Amino acid sequence: MAVEFHELTFRGRGAVAVIGVRGNDARGCIDSCFTPISGRSYSQIDRPIVYGTWNSTGEDLIVVRTGESFEIQCHGSVAAVDAIAADLSTAGAIESKDRNSWTFATNDHQAEIASAMESCTTQRTAKHLLQQYRLWQNPNFSDPDVVKTALSFSTFGEKLTQPWRIVLCGRPNVGKSSLINALAGFERAIVHPTAGTTRDLVSQHTAIDGWPVELIDSAGIRDAENQIERAGISKAREVIESADLVIHIVDATSDEPFDSEISQNRAGLVVINKVDLCDQANCTPVTCPVVSVSARTGSGLSDFLAAISKAIVPTVPEESQLFPVTQSQREFLERLPD
Repeated sequence: MAVEFHELTFRGRGAVAVIGVRGNDARGCIDSCFTPISGRSYSQIDRPIVYGTWNSTGEDLIVVRTGESFEIQCHGSVAAVDAIAADLSTAGAIESKDRNSWTFATNDHQAEIASAMESCTTQRTAKHLLQQYRLWQNPNFSDPDVVKTALSFSTFGEKLTQPWRIVLCGRPNVGKSSLINALAGFERAIVHPTAGTTRDLVSQHTAIDGWPVELIDSAGIRDAENQIERAGISKAREVIESADLVIHIVDATSDEPFDSEISQNRAGLVVINKVDLCDQANCTPVTCPVVSVSARTGSGLSDFLAAISKAIVPTVPEESQLFPVTQSQREFLERLPD
């Protein structure tokens, strides 16, 4: 078997990257590029884990023997991985494009989940995908209720590798940007008392209760005369239409009536901001949950975060519950006979 290598970790920035190497002369290929810290040839060392230096870059790394194959565990930068890949190619190894053959998957469904795990950004989502990897090893779909229940968690499964899109909308100067900054933990959006400051979509990726989310700060919606502001409002309306969760922000100090048209009647959560500036927060009764907060003092933010988590994931599936995590798995379940 010719020597092959493949990047086993997700392509992109990270703390550690792992490159798999296999084939009849895999050890010799690594030996030509790697010098153990002892100074001896790698081929002369029989330990499963060897620390040393990659010759061309001088980077300290670890080579791990896993049965008949090897893992090069290096710095997670793209440059470090590319340098190792180039040296392995020069030494005669071939880059493998068959990702599935590098996993322990027993079927295509497991292989898809193994690939999906590369896109995990939180420990909580990784845990759910690992559970699904085990459950899809030998699933039993003879019971139609099993399939029906699995499909009911389709959106949840596919969102484990794609962030929930959450849009904050409302009238100008209600504190949308301040709340984005409070949720993100730093000043991502510009905050200014002038109404209409936010004229474009500002997004920030983060995690709430372990769920990956994309927070989107939209332009304040009003009848604007400025052409640039009108364009921003148009974008806001478009993103509201496609959001997974729309959060309608209102100003506790304002006497303006609640207008559900601002959130296009799609609000899943209403947030009354600036409660620190008034004695009593007023809001027209709505059918969705309502949370009172102060972006300036932080009051109510923990309740706000809990409400967002509950809105995007109303029910967390049990560990034994199988569900699709990719579109192809969902389509496979939909094709099964009733």
